[in-house]
Amino acid sequence: MKKYNFRFVDQPEDPNIGLTIEEIAFLQKELNLQFPETYIYYLKNAGKKSNVFPVENDVIKLKKYQSQLKEALKKRDLLSSESLFCFLYNINYEPLVCRDFEIFYFFNLSDPKSPDLYVFGDFITNYDWQGYAKELTNKENFVDFINDKTKKKFGPKLLEKIGNIILGILLAPFIIIVLLIVAFQVLIEKIKNQ
Repeated sequence: MKKYNFRFVDQPEDPNIGLTIEEIAFLQKELNLQFPETYIYYLKNAGKKSNVFPVENDVIKLKKYQSQLKEALKKRDLLSSESLFCFLYNINYEPLVCRDFEIFYFFNLSDPKSPDLYVFGDFITNYDWQGYAKELTNKENFVDFINDKTKKKFGPKLLEKIGNIILGILLAPFIIIVLLIVAFQVLIEKIKNQ
């Protein structure tokens, strides 16, 4: 199994564009952070433009995100002593509740191994869309997160599609036989009732 098994989808009209090693090194130096290896790999392949999940590569915005995240977490007394790296901040307007929802995507760099992805932001807390609060969620693995986003956008992988087609072909005769048996039983019942 590959270490960085991101599912990058080749779309000629919407290609992934990566950052150079020099650009990544510049970002790390300016932010005074060491990015996780999996994130560096992602930046090399889709850091400038992603057709699934864009990340920020403007150092000024990234510096701003770091302070915004720390301030938002400090208000809730969360992860105050941890080394964090916020690589994306979004504000989305939600018309159903007429308010903005902010979301931070970040890594806890205090984790010695490749850190997990965390999401901190506004989430709906009940089914009538009237309650919302800031929540911290651990999305576990960055590779799995990106692959899940890719699957939602582009559907299952080609091998999965082929497997489903083959399974359908193999099951078709059994389904036809079952349908014929059911139809034959219904016909026999109709003849008996006449």
